[in-house]
Amino acid sequence: MSIIQIEQKMLFYTIRTKEQREITIKKSRFVATIFPVSSLDEAKKLRTSVKNKYSNATHHPYAYRIGFEKISERCSDDGEPPKSSGLPILQELKKANLSNIIVIVTRYFGGTKLGIGGLSRAYRESTASVLNASRKIRSVSIQRLAVVIDSAAAGKIRNVLDHYNAIIVEEHYGTSTELTFEIEREKEDECMEALRNLTKGKISIRESKK
Repeated sequence: MSIIQIEQKMLFYTIRTKEQREITIKKSRFVATIFPVSSLDEAKKLRTSVKNKYSNATHHPYAYRIGFEKISERCSDDGEPPKSSGLPILQELKKANLSNIIVIVTRYFGGTKLGIGGLSRAYRESTASVLNASRKIRSVSIQRLAVVIDSAAAGKIRNVLDHYNAIIVEEHYGTSTELTFEIEREKEDECMEALRNLTKGKISIRESKK
């Protein structure tokens, strides 16, 4: 019997380095700064750093998304009308499928009130401008699978994996053969079906805790 272990890896878009962009709307300046982050503590420190650096600004709304399989996200209006600033920033991050980042938009009031709708558009545009300027790291969702098979079937298994562009990352040989490989998630179902057909359905699948 063949045994397949599954370890799911959720990958996403993030950024490589800090970026900053500024837009002006009715004399109010919106300075958007984006940082890559890997923890909530790091996000908090960056918020504090930006607020201290631009301490003469009127507001510093922000939003962050952090994590892999379970994403933690939060936003704050920082004194702007409720849901007028932090939420639009967060929505832009989600729309771009970004994680492990924080965006802080520093506003210098220009003397003209924009209204909730105007503020929302301004914070969206400001966030979009810095996202467009950022160099994103594109990843795909992959699965890591470990298949234990009779050594006689190893060659055929390899042919199936090669057909689906899977990458073998570990190999162990003994009375049986164990192959650990990674495959794009969108190709997983077809590959699994091919393996089931090859082994005539004699496959046991369990989640890996590796």
